[in-house]
Amino acid sequence: MEQQRGPWTRHSSTASWAGPRFQVHRDRITGPDGRPGDYDWVRAPDQVRVAAVVDGHLLVIEQYHYLTGTLWQLPGGAVDLADADPSAAARRELAEETGHHGGTWTGHGFLHPLPGLTDCKVHLWHVDRPSPGPATPEPSEADLRVRHVPLPEAAAAVREGLLRCAPSAALVLSLTS
Repeated sequence: MEQQRGPWTRHSSTASWAGPRFQVHRDRITGPDGRPGDYDWVRAPDQVRVAAVVDGHLLVIEQYHYLTGTLWQLPGGAVDLADADPSAAARRELAEETGHHGGTWTGHGFLHPLPGLTDCKVHLWHVDRPSPGPATPEPSEADLRVRHVPLPEAAAAVREGLLRCAPSAALVLSLTS
C-alpha cells in the first residue's frame, strides 16, 4: 500500500487504538530526510464552528471543557456520519446549542487546527439574522451558557485570551477585521 505524500512515503498504516470519538494510527514512513520511522496521528471527525450574528451581537458559548477549563467559543461540534454535510452539522449545532435557526448562511472554508497530529478539518460558517427558538443541548452541555457579545467585544476577547478556541478566534477575527 505504498503511497507517496509529497516528500514523505507511507509504507503501511495500522490503527493502534480506536474509541467512539477517534482512532490513533501508526504509519511506517520514510521522511523527507530519507530516514525510515513511525508517524503517529489521530483520525477524528471533522468539526464545525458558526458565527451567528443577531442584531450586531455574536452568539458565543461559554462552557467548561474537561481538558481546557472554561472558555468562550462559537457554537459548533462534530460533523456526524448522519450529517455527512458540514452545512447540515453547522445548522444542527447552532440550533441545539442556541436554539437559533434559519438566516442567511455563508461558508468561510475550513481550517486544519493541528496539521501535524490530525487530518481533521474545522468548517467555518457565518449566519446573519437567525431566528430564535428553544435550545436542545446534549446532556454533556448542561453547563453551556449562550452569551450575546457585541462584535468588537468578541474580537477583544480573542486578543485578551478569553476566546481561546482557535477556529472560533480565526472566524471572529475574519468578521471584525
